[in-house]
Amino acid sequence: MEQLTTGRRTNPLARRVVWLIGGDLLTMLIFVWVGRSRHGLSITDMTATLTTAAPFVVGWFLITPWFGLFRAEVSQNWRKLVPRLLLAWAIGGPLALVLRALFLGRPIPAGIIPIFALATLSITTFFMLIWRLGYSWWVNRRLT
Repeated sequence: MEQLTTGRRTNPLARRVVWLIGGDLLTMLIFVWVGRSRHGLSITDMTATLTTAAPFVVGWFLITPWFGLFRAEVSQNWRKLVPRLLLAWAIGGPLALVLRALFLGRPIPAGIIPIFALATLSITTFFMLIWRLGYSWWVNRRLT
């Protein structure tokens, strides 16, 4: 069990969660920047970027805590991390696509383009796996 500390010492639990949340957000933004650039859209328009990212961020952060993806025993163990991440995004990804369609005023399910859904879910899964496996490797390397 991780201990919380007070005073000037850094709380390791809080530090880990901040790193994971920050990395997850950055990973989602990279996904959006790549997608916007591939479609010839501006990647410097932060309002458009954040609007595009919002449903994916909401879908991710509504679901992933239920799968323990911010707990040390999961986030630092790739054997526990990978299946939970895949299952969490198998639920959170479609939720994000529904939210995106709603944000855009499109009907459900007709407003969700199948090829876009497949590409989006595949690419975000790949990006998130790379980030989270890299984090797990880095943390475990520092502990040994």
